[in-house]
Amino acid sequence: MNDKHEQFKQVLDDHHQWPCPYAFKFIVPTENLPLFQKTFPEAELQTRESKTGKYTSVTMESNMCSSKDVMAIYEKAAEIPGIMSL
Repeated sequence: MNDKHEQFKQVLDDHHQWPCPYAFKFIVPTENLPLFQKTFPEAELQTRESKTGKYTSVTMESNMCSSKDVMAIYEKAAEIPGIMSL
């Protein structure tokens, strides 16, 4: 694990009591939204399309058991082309 990942893990552990609900926020190219939904089929998503329709903001809340679980979701999401994690 590189230093940035380790720092992020530490911040998560410092600010959360596991298990707890965690809100993930992403900006996804609208054309890749079906891929996002396929990647996280069990997730309840709140979406909002941009004015131009080119991007969709996605909020996904899930109960997480550890910072390691949170990081695994971000790593899985990072495989979607053009995604931005907030």
